[in-house]
Amino acid sequence: MKSVAAVIVILLGAYLLYLGIPKSMQPPIVSGIAFIVIGAVWLLDGRRS
Repeated sequence: MKSVAAVIVILLGAYLLYLGIPKSMQPPIVSGIAFIVIGAVWLLDGRRS
């Protein structure tokens, strides 16, 4: 279940990057990067257990 949530968070981060980069909006870009990092940490944590 946690890995499904991690993938959803990573996809949301990618979508925020997709929205923010063409219009040079900093808040969605920063949030998108943070969501991708959080999702990656969740995926890596799930694989260690």
